[in-house]
Amino acid sequence: MIEMAQMIWTGDRDWESLWDGDTPWVREMAEKSIPEDAVLIDRPPDVVKASIPYMVLPCLVCFAALFLKKKAADGPIVDLWSMPLSFLIGFFVAMPLHEFLHAICYPKGARVYIGVSLKRLRAYAVSSAALSRERYILMSSASSIPGILSLIVFLLCPIAMERLMTVCIVTSFLGLISPAPDHMDVLLLLRNVPKGATIQATGSGLAWYL
Repeated sequence: MIEMAQMIWTGDRDWESLWDGDTPWVREMAEKSIPEDAVLIDRPPDVVKASIPYMVLPCLVCFAALFLKKKAADGPIVDLWSMPLSFLIGFFVAMPLHEFLHAICYPKGARVYIGVSLKRLRAYAVSSAALSRERYILMSSASSIPGILSLIVFLLCPIAMERLMTVCIVTSFLGLISPAPDHMDVLLLLRNVPKGATIQATGSGLAWYL
């Protein structure tokens, strides 16, 4: 049996309140002791806005898949009536799954708090547990799996199954665009953090130390 981190559902929260001092993960981070020479990773204050350029390549990949599928079809490949359902599936299934995939990358004994901010149409997974640089990169990259799998199903799906193709391509867009902040973090770590370093979340942001 695979032993995983403890996952705690926190429900719907206001996005701005995630780093309030009275949240359990902030209290846990405050109790962590890290070396004095730990280096704070220079991340933009608004991570979501700063990650917008990282959405471009995933968008181009999804549009390329649409183009290839359309080229092989005589008729429409998406069903407009299925769009609302597709967006609901994308948000209420793919987004929480995105955070669950983050959470399962944490080690046994770690506590990972998972929730959503319906007002902002965002989900989150936060933990005070320290991770190695390599494991942090794996954790950040895992969130792309739903989008990649949806895109593969879309490309392999028979042309006649318009509704399934619609659900898959919408989920692909959402599943590959929503991890943009994670893509940005991966590049930041690859560029600025040495191999073998430990990554620790703090109330002031991510820090690394050897």
